[in-house]
Amino acid sequence: TGYPIVKEPITLKVMLAIRDVDSLVDINDMPAIQALEQETGIHVEWEVIKGSDWNTKLNLAFASGEYPDVILSVNSPVDKEEFGVTQQLLIPLDELIKKYMPNYTERTEAEENDPTMGLMASDGKHYSVGFMMAQNINVAQHFFINQTWLDNLGLQTPTTLDELTEVLRAFKMGDPNKNGEADEVPLELGLDTGFYGVRHMLPMFGVPCATEKKWIYIDDNKKVQMAATQLGFRQCMEWLHAMYAEGIADAELVSQDINTIETKVKEGNVGFFTAWRLKQMGWEESVEKDCTLFMPTAPEGTKASLARSLELAKNGAYVTAGNQHVPETMRWLDSMLDLETMFSLYYGKEGEAWSFGTNGKIDTAPMDPTRVKDCLDANSLFYAPAKYLSEHYNMAPQRLEKTDYCQKYEAAGIIQKYSNNYLTMAPLTSEQLQNSTLKETDINNAVVENMATFVTNGVTDDSWNTFVKLFDDMQIAEYIQMYQDAINQMEIE
Repeated sequence: TGYPIVKEPITLKVMLAIRDVDSLVDINDMPAIQALEQETGIHVEWEVIKGSDWNTKLNLAFASGEYPDVILSVNSPVDKEEFGVTQQLLIPLDELIKKYMPNYTERTEAEENDPTMGLMASDGKHYSVGFMMAQNINVAQHFFINQTWLDNLGLQTPTTLDELTEVLRAFKMGDPNKNGEADEVPLELGLDTGFYGVRHMLPMFGVPCATEKKWIYIDDNKKVQMAATQLGFRQCMEWLHAMYAEGIADAELVSQDINTIETKVKEGNVGFFTAWRLKQMGWEESVEKDCTLFMPTAPEGTKASLARSLELAKNGAYVTAGNQHVPETMRWLDSMLDLETMFSLYYGKEGEAWSFGTNGKIDTAPMDPTRVKDCLDANSLFYAPAKYLSEHYNMAPQRLEKTDYCQKYEAAGIIQKYSNNYLTMAPLTSEQLQNSTLKETDINNAVVENMATFVTNGVTDDSWNTFVKLFDDMQIAEYIQMYQDAINQMEIE
């Protein structure tokens, strides 16, 4: 990058979104921030805003006309369509990035697929510098089965849905934990509870739906489909009802929240569940030892189809129209991405929080969750696509575990062809996005409410037809066509 990057000292006003303000020391006292200022010659006046106040503060800043120079917002939203495309309060960065950000540009161009494609606005421009910490993953949720229970009951790993059903029945009746009590939970899940929710069972029935709030997906022919009206959705509801009626699924399935589910999984008395991974998840060590990755099954004539995840950059930093030092700002942002600076801003001091290992790659030390951080942590600008990260960072065991699971599912051919992530990148206008958000809330409420009824009471032809008609009344065809038109504009391979 070249230091210093200014001839005369300048000051930038930066609005920073922070997850947890109380866990950080004063930003200007952070060694990495002090080093960045010394190296670049740029002083920063930080306006630190916690997540709960973010939208209010951001809207007030734009309404007042007194804009910050930079918005650093890794974990809080900024509407690029409204503030960028429509109001032009954010400036497009495409040419500026090419000219002033070599770190960012080289890492992007080194990837086989552009990790910043999801940052493009409806006018084809980029209004943000991306944030990315790649892990070489291609699917979010994984299925796990209690191998110790299988061994205790002398059972083989099920390979069909019927076999899985019989195994779960054996988990209920056979005392697999060998404590003489019928206290096992064969099937653990919740209604709409993140990685533990019903939507993550749908891939076993050929419906690759895992995008939160959206109940649409892209099929193998690049067509947008409504997940909740598919035959596989009904089959999933019917199977879950059977499991619920037999006492195999958790009796609190419909009412319990994510914290309750995690507590139950942590106790190590669960036979089958979905989760992000096993290691470093905060539950008892026995869970990791007892459970193993499960290859999802499907009904006869159906193929399992997990929602494909694309490793894409998310919005990290924006430059506003009020910035009088744009070239210097872009160089400053790129300076944050110098290897040592980037890791120091994210993890802490070199030699304490991280260091170079014997292979020349960076090792990070276990983080004490109780310490007051002297770094920006996950609020910092960090840009490391898969190739760059693998060349410079020794991945932690839990990340390698996740990658291994993903590779096994990919090799089995059970991950969808076209990722639903493309739906979140679709070039929709600000008005279309606003309308779709309202419609998606109505759709989600309808789906979740009826899932609860289907699981507890079962599915009949009449109840199913009434359910499907709900979406006709919501003009779901127009909603799907809007996304289909947007997908058709995108170059998806």
